[in-house]
Amino acid sequence: MNLSFKKHSLVLFLSFSLLVCLQTVFAGDEPWREITPAELQSKTPKVEADADAEAIFWEIRIDDSSSEELSMKHYVRVKIFTERGREKYSKFDIPFIKGEKKIKDIAARVIKADGTIIELTPKDIFEREIINANKVKVRAKSFAVPNIEPGVIIEYRYKEVIEDAGANGMTLEFQKDIPIQTLSYYYKPYNKREPSAQSYNFSDTRFLKNEKGFYLAERTNIPAFKEEPRMPPANNVRPWMQLQGVSLNITSISAFSIGFSIKDPSNMGLYWGSVAGEKVSLVKYMNKPDKEIKKVATEITTGATTDEEKLRKLYDFCQTQIRNVSFDPTATDEDKQKAFKQKELTDALKSKSTDAGYLNILFGSMANSLGFDTRIAYSGNRSKMFFEPPMTNEGFIHRAAIAVRVGEDWKFFDPGTPFLPYGMLVWYEEDVWALVVGEKQHGWVKTPMTGTDKSVAKRTGKFKLAEDGTLEGDVRIEYTGQSALTARLDIYEDSPAKREENFKEEIKQRISTAEVSNITIENITDISKPLVYQYKIRVPNYAQKTGKRIFFQPGFFEYGETPLFAGATRKYDIYFQYPWSENDEIEIALPAGFALDSAERPAEIADSSKIGRLKIDIGVDKDQTLMKYNRQFHFGGGGNILFAANVYQPLKNLFDEFQKNDSHTITLKQK
Repeated sequence: MNLSFKKHSLVLFLSFSLLVCLQTVFAGDEPWREITPAELQSKTPKVEADADAEAIFWEIRIDDSSSEELSMKHYVRVKIFTERGREKYSKFDIPFIKGEKKIKDIAARVIKADGTIIELTPKDIFEREIINANKVKVRAKSFAVPNIEPGVIIEYRYKEVIEDAGANGMTLEFQKDIPIQTLSYYYKPYNKREPSAQSYNFSDTRFLKNEKGFYLAERTNIPAFKEEPRMPPANNVRPWMQLQGVSLNITSISAFSIGFSIKDPSNMGLYWGSVAGEKVSLVKYMNKPDKEIKKVATEITTGATTDEEKLRKLYDFCQTQIRNVSFDPTATDEDKQKAFKQKELTDALKSKSTDAGYLNILFGSMANSLGFDTRIAYSGNRSKMFFEPPMTNEGFIHRAAIAVRVGEDWKFFDPGTPFLPYGMLVWYEEDVWALVVGEKQHGWVKTPMTGTDKSVAKRTGKFKLAEDGTLEGDVRIEYTGQSALTARLDIYEDSPAKREENFKEEIKQRISTAEVSNITIENITDISKPLVYQYKIRVPNYAQKTGKRIFFQPGFFEYGETPLFAGATRKYDIYFQYPWSENDEIEIALPAGFALDSAERPAEIADSSKIGRLKIDIGVDKDQTLMKYNRQFHFGGGGNILFAANVYQPLKNLFDEFQKNDSHTITLKQK
């Protein structure tokens, strides 16, 4: 079997979490290894002095040598040192996605300091769903470890059976969320070939020939991986290795010309030329002349006089008139099979139904039939990794969009993603390198990024403040751009009751005493309009009354927010997903018998490069009974969303100033 392993981004994220860090291990008939007296008697960690627990060793064996199942066998030995360690590691989840992998042969045991052994029984292991969001269902094999206390050793074994095997290789993590004395990967390659592996974020480890046909890559004294707020994807900071079962053959030189925006070193050009050559057949299929496709495209664009008008009409048709079974909650397995079996694009037109990938190809075909230069764009995904073409790994790109030349520029379209507005891409496909593949040409283009003026949260509130400090009123929030897209993809499959429950919980995380009612959510599927949330809210003790004065924060939408960056130092770069802006308009009817005592507005905050800005205006009517609070905020101006760690302090200072002004307090005095 050729080695392959395609991890879903959500499982990859979970694998970095504390629970997965202690994934347990494999075949029940394999004997446990001897525990040494030194391991039993050790009272302090070796890798990090303040660690609550430490892995003495973490061993993974990967056997890709036969046509049988591809598996990864884990064996982990952990020492618990503190009460916090006991609490952290008393329960474990091993996540998986059905169809991608299975978890088998779980075994675990606890060895006390006196040598007493308690083993986990099969009835202690159960399966449960831990995440169900955005069409991704993540399940877990779960169990609690019995009799855990400081000083004990926990051993885990289990086997991961890889079911979803492609050609992109396997990701091997060389840092976990727990300190590790020795981390070892044993690999037996297919057909006895020498391993082909590429390292990222480290260079001190490679596979060396070991014994019994295995190769070994090993690191020692590895500190725990510690996440930081707003850090880049883990693949850009954590040491890891991409392991290929068979070295890629790039000896065949593509006949394409390059002629695009960046210069390739010769070896990189050969590699991507070969990759592009393999994808030409799909481009030819998309651009194959078809009278029916042209007829329908012509009818759809009747009355359109500009290229933009024509493309918008085609885009709207694909999103609204063709059923997308990939994202339709009512679509059955039979519906999806029918879409999968479609051989011609006209089949999608006739049935008015297809899947997301085919829908994009249909859009490209219709645009091409009207004379547009249409190609397929394969891009990186910056929610997983900041991809650069010199990485020369096809596994880091995916079919993302249809590229259409409009004038001198390339525009990118993805009607297969529901709720995605015309002219935009999903945030993680914006501002990334895309391999644009045509029938005779290919090259790299940077996709555009949506500006702060497109992803807006417009928030309005009309409140009444009571003398006892209670605030109540009506709230309306309108989302557009990436903010709306993210929210829609999160909630469109949920029931109305579930949406309401989640929204209430989101508010209560910020304002624990909030009483929320009359929630309505509008335009969930109508992307021609903003996504709108409306609700009534009552917050007891929102204001504090001291003697004859009342103190309160007029910036309701920032009430209860904590500083974005709390740490004094920073190891990793700072990264925001996309530029955004917020416009708040708030009215607060003041309690009878009280007048303003102190209501200075905070000074405007703006950095010299116009990356971020916060402006707050506060005013009252002539009777001093109604306060108006207007707030304008944006961040990410000029597409600046990634900042080096060495500018952390000024960036932290900027957001501390934002937070200080947002929590500005007004004082009322009893008349």
